[in-house]
Amino acid sequence: MKKLLTILLSVFMLLSLAACGGEEKETYSAANAKCYNMDLSAIEGYESYVVENGTWAETYDVLIGLCKTEKDATKRTALYHAAEDLLMETGCIVPIYFYTDPYMIKESVEGFYGVPTGMKFFKYCTVDGKTDNINIQLASQPDSIDPAANSSVDGGILCSNMFAGLTTWAADGSIVADCAKELPTAVENADGTVTYNFELKDDLKWSDGSALDANDFVYSWKRASKGDYDYSYLFDGLVVGMDYTGNLEVSASEDGKVFSVTLANDVPYFFELCAFPAFFPVKESVVEGNEDTWATDPATYVCNGAYKLASWENDSNMVLVKNENYWDAENVKMEKITNYLSDQDTTVLGWYKNGQCDFIATFPVEETATLKAEYPNEFTVGPYMGTYYVIFNNNFNLLPDSYCEGKTVEEITLANNDVRKALALLLDRNYVCEEIDGTGALAASSFVSKGITNADGSQFYEDAGNSDEYVGYYDVSEEAFAGNCAAAVETLKKYYTFDGDKITDFPASTYLFNTNSKHEAIGAYIQSALAEYGCSISLDSQEWATFLDTRKNGEYTIARNGWIADYNDPISFLDMWTTGSGNNDAQFGK
Repeated sequence: MKKLLTILLSVFMLLSLAACGGEEKETYSAANAKCYNMDLSAIEGYESYVVENGTWAETYDVLIGLCKTEKDATKRTALYHAAEDLLMETGCIVPIYFYTDPYMIKESVEGFYGVPTGMKFFKYCTVDGKTDNINIQLASQPDSIDPAANSSVDGGILCSNMFAGLTTWAADGSIVADCAKELPTAVENADGTVTYNFELKDDLKWSDGSALDANDFVYSWKRASKGDYDYSYLFDGLVVGMDYTGNLEVSASEDGKVFSVTLANDVPYFFELCAFPAFFPVKESVVEGNEDTWATDPATYVCNGAYKLASWENDSNMVLVKNENYWDAENVKMEKITNYLSDQDTTVLGWYKNGQCDFIATFPVEETATLKAEYPNEFTVGPYMGTYYVIFNNNFNLLPDSYCEGKTVEEITLANNDVRKALALLLDRNYVCEEIDGTGALAASSFVSKGITNADGSQFYEDAGNSDEYVGYYDVSEEAFAGNCAAAVETLKKYYTFDGDKITDFPASTYLFNTNSKHEAIGAYIQSALAEYGCSISLDSQEWATFLDTRKNGEYTIARNGWIADYNDPISFLDMWTTGSGNNDAQFGK
């Protein structure tokens, strides 16, 4: 399907040239590259937004800033598509499928609910009608449960059960007031900004019994926005001024009962942001001076949600108990949550089968069909707004010496884009969905996932790309696969030496993934699919927390990745690639 507006974006990168061929290459930096061009003049009102020979920050970052300040829904959608065009042009992001959310939950459990952002709530649960304890498994050792520092789904679930924001997700998928008495109406200011005044509930308390008021939200939002956190960029849209260099316009009333925030633009997803962990309050007196340790010790892990952390045995389990000081404690049914920690799928499934766990978020991928048949009422596939994808390190040169010699930096850069996009065509997404995943996942041809909607309720992904013949940036239908492979080979022949059907000079590369049977199976498939064409890729599995750091630090060539929307808006998938984002694992502009 065609977009509402045609956006002309020509993207060129200037990168310092790395050595080609041989062993895995050293990375090279594109941070100071000044060869990006962007023309948005086709959009009414954006005639002056033309970038020539700019760095990444002068193109993509500016474009995301425009997305966040545009009030007109049609224009904002056009800008979003322009941003995804620019992102996909690099070839660094290779969508595989749109996520489903499979998990196992005992029939004896009632009151559980999850939402499409991946958050899951246990406070209203009963098990066999009892409320003494529910045993769950979300993942292995969490990387962080500091609401500002967390960037994983499992950590977000834990934070969402132990903290309360201004708003929260209800069981029906709507956003409702949490610490706030109600969802306030935006007040338009003379300068075009908008202000929200959240009146807080009376007598809010921290889990240690001390008082919580609007000043705690002021401190926490400023901390999360200014700290070195993966999600600090989420606050960019709340900064008044196009340059995004100002401070947050947040304040507390003198009596601490009203928290006020002024936004540069009234973004449609603001109340969903308020329900996201990065916007949760933390207690200043326990955080300051203990930034790296406060969220690792139950003694200092002061929170304000339905549960508090009673104990944490590393790599074994975490015990959450009901927080008697939570404002809605009288309606919290489940007294205790025991979260077992493991990335060994076989072990986890054993826990479920022997009754040790009532809920598990992972299981051996090869058991999917059997579990669906044997536990038809317990094998559950929930809605998920997310994309499973392969990511290339933008600073890794895939080209051989035979091509690099005598070429300009621009030619080599554009060739890397071509190569990555060609490799993407060699992957059979339908095979992955049907033979490996087996949960009804849909083959993806764009990054912004199915389920993310435009202002009129239509699906954003259905207008991705510029083809009249298929949706997205390439045809992922089963009948198109053979043609995709043929086209990929023709592209690769421009840059590599072939001996028959195989490349002879593809650089040694590694595919990085976190320990999990599904990720391992997908990695093995990618390895075998590319090996058919002479691309030798080794596999490297790391435990969850280590994997996150390795990928974040750019210490990889190719890696598994996945993104779940933090709220229902395309920007949730697009602003993560800005230069300063802690989630910019592709290393754009770094």
